[in-house]
Amino acid sequence: MTVGVGVKFMTRIWHPNISSQTGTICLDILKEQWAASLTLRTVLLSIQALLTLPEPSDPQDAVVAKQYMDSQALFKRTARFWSQHYANAGGDGDEEFWSRVYKLQDMGVSQQRC
Repeated sequence: MTVGVGVKFMTRIWHPNISSQTGTICLDILKEQWAASLTLRTVLLSIQALLTLPEPSDPQDAVVAKQYMDSQALFKRTARFWSQHYANAGGDGDEEFWSRVYKLQDMGVSQQRC
């Protein structure tokens, strides 16, 4: 049995094929299709392709996949917010999202879970 490699995102990301909690990537070449002959370049290009074209029918994160399929606009907005918040990406902040985070915190939810 071939075992894949341990590749994951260290920075939190909002993507159907990446766990929003652990950073685990749902990609066949990292698991059952892994072969020692695969190069780092191949792995990185595959991850780049997955980031560009999500596969919500084979999700790592069902909540994100549902949002992706149900509301592209909300998905993009949430992904942008996560990029700005967790990866310090540029762009205008989303005050409405921060307002929601603060409301959740007021209800006792830690910011790490938001």
